[in-house]
Amino acid sequence: MLTLRQKIYYGMCRFGTTILLNVVFIATFWMYSNTVDLDPMLNGIGNAVGKLVIGVSSFFFGFLSDSLSSSTAKYGRRKLFIMIGAPLLGLSFTMLFIPHYIIPNGSQSTIFLWLIIWNSMFHFFYGFLLTPYQSWLPEITKSDERVGVSTMMNVTNLVGGAVGSGFSLLMAGFIRESGGVVGKAAIFLLSFAIIFSVVEIVMFIPALISIKEKHVATEKKNIWKELKVALKNKNYVVWMISYAILSIGITIISALMLDFVEEVLGLNTTLDSFIFAALMFVAMVIGFFTWSTMSKKKGIKFSLIISYSFLLIWMPLTPLVGKIPLIPLIVQGYIFGFFAVFGMSAAFLFPYVIIADIADKDEKDTTQNRSGIYTGFKSIPTNIAQAGGFILVGYLRSLDNNIGLIWLGPIVTVFLVIALPIMLFGDYDPFKKKTKAAIMETDKEIDFL
Repeated sequence: MLTLRQKIYYGMCRFGTTILLNVVFIATFWMYSNTVDLDPMLNGIGNAVGKLVIGVSSFFFGFLSDSLSSSTAKYGRRKLFIMIGAPLLGLSFTMLFIPHYIIPNGSQSTIFLWLIIWNSMFHFFYGFLLTPYQSWLPEITKSDERVGVSTMMNVTNLVGGAVGSGFSLLMAGFIRESGGVVGKAAIFLLSFAIIFSVVEIVMFIPALISIKEKHVATEKKNIWKELKVALKNKNYVVWMISYAILSIGITIISALMLDFVEEVLGLNTTLDSFIFAALMFVAMVIGFFTWSTMSKKKGIKFSLIISYSFLLIWMPLTPLVGKIPLIPLIVQGYIFGFFAVFGMSAAFLFPYVIIADIADKDEKDTTQNRSGIYTGFKSIPTNIAQAGGFILVGYLRSLDNNIGLIWLGPIVTVFLVIALPIMLFGDYDPFKKKTKAAIMETDKEIDFL
């Protein structure tokens, strides 16, 4: 069991990585299309390749970290990957956002190659770093404290996501007002790329120093045998498939967010973008609080059903944004964005808990630790789905008259409609029965934050 301080240290590791991932997820497509004029289809393919890389990387390094013994690995079987991966992730992030410095007059093929190389490197090291880190969770926590630790992770994710998303919106506005990535805009982008990379590295240091790895003596494992065991877990397979399908919709709306707020909502100034970012942050806070509270009373599955159902009603409304009389377009945009983020926040809150609980339940049933396999393999279908999402993003953005942006909500809803019935077949609350003392302890930790 971790002390409160150690739980905070573990949770805060996600701050820097979440900033980087949000900026890459939201801003990469926009930047390469709008500042270096990369063809939308090539842009979509370049981003899709990165998602395929992270799927393979997460699975392989999850298995590899499972296979090491904490008693023989000099720096610990999970910590080793963190110490190597954190600085290399920061380096690849910085390189991804400075093509204008290295190839200012590059051809389409040169820019496309730069995007593929550094987007792939970023996602490779993200899987290298984050899969062992997340696989660490069921090894250092007990089931009755896991929601509390996950809440801390998601508070960190929330703040990091707000910083990353807010920066992306402000960056787009600043670059647009500057007439491109030139002068102060170029220095601004480079400076923050370096700052965010340093923050990402520093955030891991307290946890590396203060948290001792659980002693796990492992025997030599066969990757395919371990995978077969995981794939026989019905709840794991059901969640993995349903979340992969949902991820296509999440990818589409995330990658096209900047274009949507500019072209459809008409947010053309840095101030408008700042207000929009602030509202999205508030929506995420309220969403996390709502779904966390509901999950403690009704369970994770019930909370997911409610959030998915809400999105099924709300997301199809994008064709109506701007067409409601007497309400200013910008207000309609703020309202739509607020409730869309509120509904989607559940999809960001629960995945860590679900996978950690499934891995912990498996270890209790089989006496074998497969946390890395469970955490890593689910990245393969998820990121294949996200790769497909980026291909669709490239296609939608290439359509004339912003048709792809206007019908963004209904397109995302299609994937919700498919994902929800599949999700219903799984049980995501294996440790739902908790003692009153455990619930009170979790409440204290959430109140502390």
